[in-house]
Amino acid sequence: MHRDPRPATDLAREELTPLLAELRNGHDVLPFMDDLIASSSAEFVPMPEAMMDVFCGNGDFEAPRRGSGITWLEMIDPAGQMFQLVVARPKADGELWMVAPAREAKKS
Repeated sequence: MHRDPRPATDLAREELTPLLAELRNGHDVLPFMDDLIASSSAEFVPMPEAMMDVFCGNGDFEAPRRGSGITWLEMIDPAGQMFQLVVARPKADGELWMVAPAREAKKS
């Protein structure tokens, strides 16, 4: 079996591209934490380690299966505030990726 020499993160981004297109086609806005962001200015980014610790520390959280597509997460923080994220776990790297404001959108 021939193994792709590209880094797993590059393969994961490639795998996530059609999922992001699907989100953009179906939604004008997407949840990001306690806010909404324009789907046109969103991208998948690796979920930060600290955020994964919060989710994994929650007894109700079960990580999506690798390659299972998009998962919408909704949680309540210790202060009682609800937040939402759209996540995916690509087969390529098995890590959790989340929809967030695109880096270009953050600069403006």
